Amino acid sequence: MAKNNIQGSAKLPLPYRSLIDTYYLPIKVTGWIFFCIYSVIAFYKLVIDRLVNVVVILFHGEYSLGDLGLFDYSNWQLTTNFVPFDTILRYINYSQYFNFDIIIINLLGNLLIFTPMGFLLPLLSKKCRKAWKVICIGFFSSLAVETIQFIFRVGSADIDDLILNTLGAWLGYLAYKSILIKNR
Repeated sequence: MAKNNIQGSAKLPLPYRSLIDTYYLPIKVTGWIFFCIYSVIAFYKLVIDRLVNVVVILFHGEYSLGDLGLFDYSNWQLTTNFVPFDTILRYINYSQYFNFDIIIINLLGNLLIFTPMGFLLPLLSKKCRKAWKVICIGFFSSLAVETIQFIFRVGSADIDDLILNTLGAWLGYLAYKSILIKNR
């Protein structure tokens, strides 16, 4: 009886269902461990790595907060974009002036970095099996990263990153739906 209720309303294809019912707890624990590792690595690459570099520079005494421009918002327009699709369209319209690697890293990287979140959250938690919840979690997680980048002036705060990250979470959710859930 407990095995039948594990999947809830999700209709997994038969081969997956028997495998998951047999190894439910180890799969769930492994999934959450993988999700935590993914989250730490993503947050580290997006924020912490940059903050650590700033702290190391400050610790060595070579520069002060003022020299690094931390908390100096007088020229915030140089590192911040609040115009939706401005950066995306700039990369598309002026691609001949940008290194192709920069375009791929900024556009595809921002799209893909939140895709695992959109795939793993509904897989691991019944509370996150609705598209709007995954999209909201992706949006607010990305908003937190962009806000930290703006406040501490590490990286550039860009509304397009927020759009691409949220879209990436939604694409991960679509992958979850298309691969693991059988059409009703």
